[in-house]
Amino acid sequence: MIMMFQFYLNVLRLCIGLAMMTCVAACGSDGEFPPLDENPVVPPSQEIQGNAAWPELPVCTEHTNYHYVTHYCNVRNEQTGTSFRGRNYTMCFDATKRGAWWVAYPLHRTYLGSGRPKPDPWAFDPDLSSAWQADLSRGSYVGDYDRGHQIPNADRNADLTAGGMCYQTFYASNSTPQASNLNQQGWARLEAKVRDWVCSDTLYVVTGAYWNPDNTKTTIDKVGNTCPIPDSYFKVLVRTTAGNIRQTGDLLGDYKAEQLKSIGFWVANAGGQGEAKSWVKSVAEIEKQTGFTFFPTLPESVKQQKDAAAWGL
Repeated sequence: MIMMFQFYLNVLRLCIGLAMMTCVAACGSDGEFPPLDENPVVPPSQEIQGNAAWPELPVCTEHTNYHYVTHYCNVRNEQTGTSFRGRNYTMCFDATKRGAWWVAYPLHRTYLGSGRPKPDPWAFDPDLSSAWQADLSRGSYVGDYDRGHQIPNADRNADLTAGGMCYQTFYASNSTPQASNLNQQGWARLEAKVRDWVCSDTLYVVTGAYWNPDNTKTTIDKVGNTCPIPDSYFKVLVRTTAGNIRQTGDLLGDYKAEQLKSIGFWVANAGGQGEAKSWVKSVAEIEKQTGFTFFPTLPESVKQQKDAAAWGL
C-alpha cells in the first residue's frame, strides 16, 4: 500500500514539474510589459547565475520581456602584458523598449585608450534578435535625439579593432533615444568624470535608462521602427575609498563599509539639465525608483551615501 502511494506521489510530482516547464516555456518576449514590481520570478539563466560574483551585476530576475546578454572581449593584464578573455559588459535588454534598462560593467585603466573605431560602426547586437533593436546603422533616431550610449565608447577604447571591446559599445542594444543637448553636454561631462574616478582598484558602474509605467513617448529610427523614449537616465557607482587596496581574490563584500564609497546620478531625458552635482542620488534612492537591486554584496550603509564632495564634485 505504501509503495503504491509513493508511486502515485512520484507521478503527481512529475506532472506538476512538466506543467511548470510548459508554463515557463510559454513565457516568450512578446507579452504585455508589466510594471517592475509585478515581475514573474523565473530562475535566472545559467550564465547569469555563474557570473553572480561580478560586483557590478545587479540582481537579475528574469522577466517575460527581459533578455540578459554578456559581451566578452580581449583584456590586457597590466602586470604580465598578456591578454585574456574578460567581460566587457552585461545588459538587461527589453524587447518592448528596443533598449536596455541597465548596462553593468567594470572600469579600469586597462580598458581605456584613445580615439574611436572608423567608419561609423553602429550594428545590430548579434546576441539579440534584430527585430527587437533599432536600426541605427543608417543614422540616429528621428527628432532631437542622439544614439545615446549606455556604456560609453570612450570607456572601452583600448581596443579599436573590429569586433573588439569598443566596437561592441556600438551595438544598437546599447543605445536609447537620448536628448541631444543632454547627451552632448552634461551627460558627456559626467561620463568624463567617471573615467577620472578610475583607480588601481576596479570602479564598478551601472548605467541605465528608465521608462515611467505610463510613458507613451516615442520616436522612430530611420527605417520607421517605433522606439520608446526614456523619461530619465541614471548611473550608480562603487569603488574602494583608497583606490589601491584590492588583492587578488578579494570580493567587494569582503570590505568594511568605511573602505567603500558609492554614488548615484539621476537626470531627466531633456536638454538644459545642468551638471552632475545637481543630479546626485544615493544608490538606495535609485533602487527604490527603479525596482532594481544594485551591488547586492554592498553594505546598506554604503548604498545610502550621496556625498558629492567625496567624489570631487
